[in-house]
Amino acid sequence: MLSEAEVDALCPPRPETAAEFREGAYPPAARPYREAALRAFAYMASLPAMRTLVETGEPEQTYQHNAYVSKTHAAHINVMLEWARREPARRDEAMRLAAASAEYLLMQLKPPDAPLAWWPPTYGRTPLRRDPGADGENRPSMVGNEPEGAVKYRGEVMLLYPADVGAAFVAYFNATGDRRFLDAALGIGETYLKIRRADGSWPLKMRLVTGEPIGENTLVPTRPLVFFNALAAATGDKRWADAADDCFAWIEAHPLTDWNWDGQFEDIQPRPPYANPTKHNAVEAMFEILRRFPDDPQRLAQCRRIMRFCERRFVCWETPENHPLWDTPSVLEQYSCFLPIDASAAKMIRGYLALWRATGEPQLLSKARVLGDTITRVQTPEGRVPTFWTHDTLGQPLYDWLNCMGAAACALLELDTINDSR
Repeated sequence: MLSEAEVDALCPPRPETAAEFREGAYPPAARPYREAALRAFAYMASLPAMRTLVETGEPEQTYQHNAYVSKTHAAHINVMLEWARREPARRDEAMRLAAASAEYLLMQLKPPDAPLAWWPPTYGRTPLRRDPGADGENRPSMVGNEPEGAVKYRGEVMLLYPADVGAAFVAYFNATGDRRFLDAALGIGETYLKIRRADGSWPLKMRLVTGEPIGENTLVPTRPLVFFNALAAATGDKRWADAADDCFAWIEAHPLTDWNWDGQFEDIQPRPPYANPTKHNAVEAMFEILRRFPDDPQRLAQCRRIMRFCERRFVCWETPENHPLWDTPSVLEQYSCFLPIDASAAKMIRGYLALWRATGEPQLLSKARVLGDTITRVQTPEGRVPTFWTHDTLGQPLYDWLNCMGAAACALLELDTINDSR
């Protein structure tokens, strides 16, 4: 296993100095966590970006992130299911929104005889329509109503996202009993097993029509692992537990050994090893370590190293001098998008809480709460949680990623459930 010094030598240096955490030095929350989370859910549900699909059966054409079909709609399912659980008075509304995204994704799947059978597209097969008169001037880095990346990579599939859709389908089946979605999830899973490489993972990207691999990057299979765990729980079929074991074995042999936590995002060109680290798949791997080895001291040490790696490279406890517009405390996403993002704060909140539950170390809980408090402070009165925590983008709601906003709301709800008396 590479030492921390060896990893530091391989990864690009963090562009600014990282301040240390200071207990008790940060502003309080603007409102209780549960209240902030429910405001965020209600705000999301009020937007054309979600309501148009319910009302017309077609995604809102002016919401640019509808170009990322799998990511957007899988997240909408999961977030609305969470809202339905947490606020019974709004359950029917939340379930209508979840159903709309679920049914839409079901229609997007490749047929059973395709090389990538049952898989959904990562990017929309057809462009989002744009009416120059109604939609205003085109924005930078956009082609019509779509981000440039969604146009450039149309026809490619990034192998995180069929797993995300499959996991969302399992969750929707668990909530509704609608067997169509479990059957679709099983089809997605069978294709993963059929095309898995001999080394135990998959290419990061493939051609959706042909199944031809694209590029040299390998998928860090944390998301298929989560999906296979969900299938195992839903079906009792040991094959899916074995598939999850195989994913974990690959993670053990690769990023948990070489610490190449490769940033894998659908709107960013894949980069060479160590060029674009992120904390997302590292924290996801930690969740699985804690699930598998809850009381193992060596594994807890491994988890502490993961969180130390993520905190040193991505957490900003104070606003850096060379980035005076950043809101802090906050968490940066990846080196190719080195900005404070709400979903990144949410991932670190969940990571700190998971390790706190395993160890009882009080500072971990304090760090989670400090990041949660920032979410409540950047939230607008109507409930919007901006994706980018920089003062020059806070007024651009059209650029929000609703999957990220939902992740922030769910992290706040996890904070709300903490019992101080443990």
